Amino acid sequence: MKTLNIITIMCLIFLGTSCKKSIDDQFKNPDSYDPAPSTKVPGLFLDMLTKQKFYYQDYGEWYYMIGDGFGIPGYCQIAQRYITQRYDFFSTYDDVVGGNGFDATTSTSLFGDMYTGHKGLPVMQDLLKNISGQELIDSKIYLDLSIIMTDWAVAKNVDLFNSIPYSEAFQGANAVYFPKYDDPLSIYHAVIEGLKKAADELPGQYSQMSANGKTTFLNQDLAFHGDVNKWVQYANALRLKYALRISGVDEAYARAQIADVLTKPLPQTDFTIALTSKNDVPGGGTWLRGVYERNFVTFIPNIIMKRMNYGTTAYEPGVDDPRLPVIAMPTKFNNNNDYRGVSYDADGQTPAYNAGEKYYPYADNLASSLSQNAKSMYNHATYSRNEFPNYMFSMAEVDLILAEVSLKGLGSTGKTPSAHIVDAITHSTDFWYYINSLSTYATGNPIMRPAKPSGAIVSTYANLVKAKFEAAASADDKMEILMQQKYIHLNLMQPYELFTELRRTHHPKLEPMTLNGKVMKPMAERILYPAIELSTNADNFLKVRAENNYTSPIFWVPGSVKALPYYWNNYNYQ
Repeated sequence: MKTLNIITIMCLIFLGTSCKKSIDDQFKNPDSYDPAPSTKVPGLFLDMLTKQKFYYQDYGEWYYMIGDGFGIPGYCQIAQRYITQRYDFFSTYDDVVGGNGFDATTSTSLFGDMYTGHKGLPVMQDLLKNISGQELIDSKIYLDLSIIMTDWAVAKNVDLFNSIPYSEAFQGANAVYFPKYDDPLSIYHAVIEGLKKAADELPGQYSQMSANGKTTFLNQDLAFHGDVNKWVQYANALRLKYALRISGVDEAYARAQIADVLTKPLPQTDFTIALTSKNDVPGGGTWLRGVYERNFVTFIPNIIMKRMNYGTTAYEPGVDDPRLPVIAMPTKFNNNNDYRGVSYDADGQTPAYNAGEKYYPYADNLASSLSQNAKSMYNHATYSRNEFPNYMFSMAEVDLILAEVSLKGLGSTGKTPSAHIVDAITHSTDFWYYINSLSTYATGNPIMRPAKPSGAIVSTYANLVKAKFEAAASADDKMEILMQQKYIHLNLMQPYELFTELRRTHHPKLEPMTLNGKVMKPMAERILYPAIELSTNADNFLKVRAENNYTSPIFWVPGSVKALPYYWNNYNYQ
């Protein structure tokens, strides 16, 4: 037979179709696989939770942000080079206009990354419109969790850029391709109210989920492992932070929000996310690889060091900060029980360098570092040679927020500001010794892996800071001490947060940069929008172009603070 009859052909088509359907059911084609919303929605949540440059910090971003000392950590005096007169290229350090000094171009990418990294939010919103019943009940929780994360990313971008597209962004099927830039205060209001709504709704949503839905949530939630109460605490902590942040420009609104959130649960543990895979840090893709490869720019500035090491250069328990041995590397002096920060007085620092007080620039040979370093870097075991978890919030950060609320009379916290500072030092000490304990580097070396001090030693030091705080003559002097503690706690781990707090409060006061007789006090106030905005969203971008520079303050800087420098007049610490 040269032809097949129609019945035979139809049978073959049917059999072929059935066979293909069977194969497709067993082996999903990634190009055509379209899972149910109940599968998609948790996956979108997990995707947002693990995006690079947000909780999961990015190697390349950190490598270039640390750079040669002209980025955010350098200008905030969080980490810097050992600068002497040999570095004449720092003569343009005060240029925050022409681009020859302050350089935050690597951080510009956070603008676009926010929209691409959180594009799952509108997709999730569209999916939820088309499901019902238990499937909807099991899925709704992910929308509020994603709103919490997106609001956090939005506030972070406002803190860096000021006006950004918000109300017309994250629109999903109703996408606006040329969104307007919104007023930053209105964005903050929306963020704060979104966090409140999410925190209020989450417990009820979770209680209605099926057993299978809760199991899926537990597996997808790499942050809190299905503990919805911690998500509520996290949202409340963010709301408290953001309300405090705008209190200098919108006090009545901030007071109302703070009063409400102080009746809600706040974090009772430190909130971090463990790495999803273990890497050899020097060769891995974590942010700490960027720290490792720019080790010569990770000396600890005096702004931090002189607030940790009060007495002699030796670490003296009970006199000096108990966190010092796990945050800092010792120098080569005094049998490696000596801690010295770098000064921004490059002229004053030059003679000792020329006399031989040099350093080993890498983090690959501990013996060389301990035998050569004349200044203290960040502790290699704690930072660049560690499996450092991703930071979300900590009890010490909450304590310091509450201390400021109490100091400024913005709400009733139940404690004095100095009592909150004591709590912060205690909780921060626990945090940093825990982080150090995660490292497998230099195991057994008491210099790099010191034993945690006793509670009595921690308490003695905390009460010294408390006494200093209470003796401070003015509220501004007290803010200086409070913000010093925020610098010590967050340090190299959170440069964007410290950049924000420095600009908002103008504390702690920084050292001037002095090089070849030139005294420089640059004040970077924000970072630049991506250049592509001019070509892709020109009409809207042109409306905010006037503030696209390094010197226009963010909206939350109080008018009374804007005219004030955030520098000491000299190098004599109070």
